[in-house]
Amino acid sequence: MKVPGYEASVIIAQSPESMSINVDSAIAEDRLAVIAERAEIARLQGRQVVVVQGLGFVGAAVASVVADARDGGGEPLYFVVGLELPNADGHRKIASVNAGRTPVISPDSELSRLTYRASVERGNLCATTDERALGLADVILVDVQLDVAHPDSANPEEVRADMTGFERAIRSIGRRMQPDALVMIETTVPIGACEKIVKPILDEERSARSITAPLLLAHAYERVMPGPRYVDSIRRFWRSFSGIDEESTRRAREFLESFIKTDEYPLHELAAPAASELAKLLENSYRAINIAFIYEWTLLAEQTGVNLFEVIDSIKVRRGTHDNIRYPGFGVGGYCLTKDGALAQWAARQLYGLDVTLDMTLRALKTNHRMPLHTLDLLKEVLTPLPGRRVLLCGASYLPEVGDTRHSPAELFVNELKRGGAEVLVHDPYVNHWRECPDVPLFGDLERVMSGVDAVVFAVRHPEYMPLTADEILKATGKSIAVVDAQNIISDDKADALFRAGCRVTGVGKGHWRKFGYHQARRG
Repeated sequence: MKVPGYEASVIIAQSPESMSINVDSAIAEDRLAVIAERAEIARLQGRQVVVVQGLGFVGAAVASVVADARDGGGEPLYFVVGLELPNADGHRKIASVNAGRTPVISPDSELSRLTYRASVERGNLCATTDERALGLADVILVDVQLDVAHPDSANPEEVRADMTGFERAIRSIGRRMQPDALVMIETTVPIGACEKIVKPILDEERSARSITAPLLLAHAYERVMPGPRYVDSIRRFWRSFSGIDEESTRRAREFLESFIKTDEYPLHELAAPAASELAKLLENSYRAINIAFIYEWTLLAEQTGVNLFEVIDSIKVRRGTHDNIRYPGFGVGGYCLTKDGALAQWAARQLYGLDVTLDMTLRALKTNHRMPLHTLDLLKEVLTPLPGRRVLLCGASYLPEVGDTRHSPAELFVNELKRGGAEVLVHDPYVNHWRECPDVPLFGDLERVMSGVDAVVFAVRHPEYMPLTADEILKATGKSIAVVDAQNIISDDKADALFRAGCRVTGVGKGHWRKFGYHQARRG
């Protein structure tokens, strides 16, 4: 099979004296030639070729799950190629996948097993930074990142979607894709993106290549949850989708049904891609508003001496109407909840020209962005003065058992803490490099890093923090300290024991601790 755009790029000078070879290009050619040969063999065996564009927290897992899809005889259905940008992070991910290792940290051991089995044992998963691999594909999955400027602004005019990287990725597909390849967008995009941005770009690039076949394009947003059920959130979870026409929809359904347990988790076919795009933004905005809503009640509960966790537990018994009420917490992070409502606002103004303001949605984003500053205020109550004090933050990721630090609320908390003159130390068992805060010391040994600190702030409900006893905390720190619990990790008994040992203790949503005076220095 000839790969579109796959022409030799080894540069040979015309004269013997100046003859030279571009070694990097030669290596790239060799790698793509091997991938193309493996893809052709797979196709001869009746398998389709799938290219996953973007190997982040979504794409890396999706690539492994799709590669693990099998027919009735237990044989792989697909040969999967992961595609990443040719930068340092991209090369790291490529090397991991090709060595049989997942490039993301996950507590779900199934993801590691799938990646190793597909890449090493079966050889139907590989990765490259060469975009010409797109020309091998029967199906192209788009899982690239799309960011928003000022997602926390309540002013619609300040919300701007950065479509540059996404549009560049789509254009590369148009330059390389086979005429009959299905392009499926899994990236969370603004409403109308498929029909107003993706399709025009692909039509333009395909026209330049004299391709007249109908474009096959669909949107099927992901619901990937990079935690203990990482793989199941792809293979055993509901999906909504829609194509731009009947054939696109048919192909999308056929593909999704090949690796999702649709007998248990049926697909939802929507009327148009815009409906699928809106569904993802609405889904995450609903959750973001619920979180912002509970923050107001958190402040009220703290000031009135009420344990809000106890109250919410008593409300959650109303199944079907109130069991999804949120608990108080440290803040909101991650790729979706921090921006998706803003994407909808941007689309309304920029893609549809509508004078619509999603007021509640934008205000929720603003509230959630500033939420970790409340924990900082609680810390200042129990640790004065702040300048020069050593503060340990337990948890840099935005979710328990996840190593994802994108838009983590810990980033704002740490930056403000440092601005206030404190020395900040961070522990997180799932994060080995904090890309957004590279100058902040990150430690792996909790007991060791606790030694000598003046305060400990529990920001993420990692399982490793839950069994800590008051005695263990006191022994590790070596003195009475300030303790701030932002995620209901410290029980009432532990809080009482810490207080009796001379510690000041406070927590988000723990108004009853304030009533008991745990936040004050113990006398007598």
